[in-house]
Amino acid sequence: MGNPISSLEQLRKQQRTKKRLTENINLMVFLLPTFVFVVVFIAFPVVYSGFLSFTKFKFGIDSAPKFIFLKGYIERFTSDSLFMESLKNQLVFASLYFTITFTLSLILAILINELTFGVQTFQVIFYMPMIIPLSLVGITFAWLLSPINGFVNIIIRNLTHNVRFMFDWYQEPKTALIGIVIARSWKMVGFTLIIFVAGLKGIPKSLREAARVDGATFWQEIWKIIIPNLKPYMLISSIWILINSLKVFDLVRVITEGGPGVRTYMLYYYSWKLAFERMDLGQASQVAYITAGIILIFTVVLNQIFKPETAERG
Repeated sequence: MGNPISSLEQLRKQQRTKKRLTENINLMVFLLPTFVFVVVFIAFPVVYSGFLSFTKFKFGIDSAPKFIFLKGYIERFTSDSLFMESLKNQLVFASLYFTITFTLSLILAILINELTFGVQTFQVIFYMPMIIPLSLVGITFAWLLSPINGFVNIIIRNLTHNVRFMFDWYQEPKTALIGIVIARSWKMVGFTLIIFVAGLKGIPKSLREAARVDGATFWQEIWKIIIPNLKPYMLISSIWILINSLKVFDLVRVITEGGPGVRTYMLYYYSWKLAFERMDLGQASQVAYITAGIILIFTVVLNQIFKPETAERG
């Protein structure tokens, strides 16, 4: 007769193996749709567009992509005046948008955190624009800043008693880009505000109370306690704002279509024009990857500025 204990152990081992195999099969079944989606709609387009960025290829005209390596990238910076204008507009937009959104959301978060009641109500109020599609935001602000019936112009006319005041905010080169900055900041400020409020709630009250006992003013509390402890949240928020400052398409497409002239042309919009109007997939991929490179560079810089180690030492 065989050893019953050994047989029992072998049976248990077989059951564990069978259970582990069943769990792995179930895991694969549930992960398969996600894996297929990521490969087909994310990984493949990224890799293929990366390949196209090293080629010269006009869809419907060229029979196959012609490999030119870095020549296309060099041409964008040396002979593509529209790309350089888009890049300049993009950097101006990103600087204004980042400064306004980051600063405004931080100030609002600090003020809301000081309230003794209604904190959640204000969070909901400021977050509500996030659920509105950007295309609808563009239409709304185009109406608000309309030269004839725009709400802003009506207020200015009533305040100045100038019945002829009909300023076209989105058709003036000096204000078109600023108008888009304001519209996008209005929509996006709520998200970073929520992140900052969450960070502020995580700061122990004992730190601020100890600082007050030592005679610290409200501004000293902000500079010496709140800002250092918020740096991890500032990193998350700043990267989010940075990405959104360089991914600008909806508002430009709906409101200005790149105008007046090319004053509101930006990299995403220019890449879209190259791909779907000129059918130049090579140049469109180059612009897209240059945009991604700019995001990566600024992300590294922001990570150095707001790195968590600095916050912990603070």
